Amino acid sequence: MAFAFFLIALMAPPCHAEKAKAEAAVSSTTVSVSTPSFAWTSTAPLTLDAVLAQFERFDRELDSLAARFSQSLSADETGVASSLEGTVSYLKPERMRIEYFRPERQTVVSDGKDIWIHRHANAQVIQSTLEDWRQSDPLVGNLMQFGSYAKMLRSYDVSLDTGSPAPTLRLLPKDRSAGFVLRFVLQAADLFPAKAELQVRNTHVRTDLDALSFNPPLREKDFDFTPPAGADIFRDFKPPRFQP
Repeated sequence: MAFAFFLIALMAPPCHAEKAKAEAAVSSTTVSVSTPSFAWTSTAPLTLDAVLAQFERFDRELDSLAARFSQSLSADETGVASSLEGTVSYLKPERMRIEYFRPERQTVVSDGKDIWIHRHANAQVIQSTLEDWRQSDPLVGNLMQFGSYAKMLRSYDVSLDTGSPAPTLRLLPKDRSAGFVLRFVLQAADLFPAKAELQVRNTHVRTDLDALSFNPPLREKDFDFTPPAGADIFRDFKPPRFQP
């Protein structure tokens, strides 16, 4: 998920406008939350099998999710650094809505088939298929699945570090030539991966989720997108493969 946010944002370079307006729009969409208990109450030493069992529970019982996120990207060789902030909503199986409010207001909506990117400041809309995003980089196919964490773990070589301040999963691709390492920092209260760190060669991406709500009452119509009147629409955009 972490990498997918940045790949989507990089397709539409920021123009640094309408920040205050965007923040107001995001804050006005707050919904009431009914949160089930995914609390981790075991007092036994934490094991990788226990984490996998908890992830399987998330996959079974997590039907929707809402959170705020902050994200940073840095490239050691070029000195390039970027950061993003916004909110994300997820509705099983593959519906997602991302509202960026820094550095540029953008709305990204996926209904499970298509992805729409709306750049508010310059009235542009970009449409792609979800499958094209998956094919642009194999990593995107994994990280755009909030509801399939256990499946994702099984597709990597995974180790658990319990010596850090918070339990941390280290995921390595089975094909080491892929050249990346992914880390999930787990919340102590429920083992949810609320922080992710991705190292792709010399590029580092960090994502932090907060204000997490499990199974909030989201509306299906919020994951449909109709381009606003007068917008320039670019259909069937083919995202290039990301090369850090």
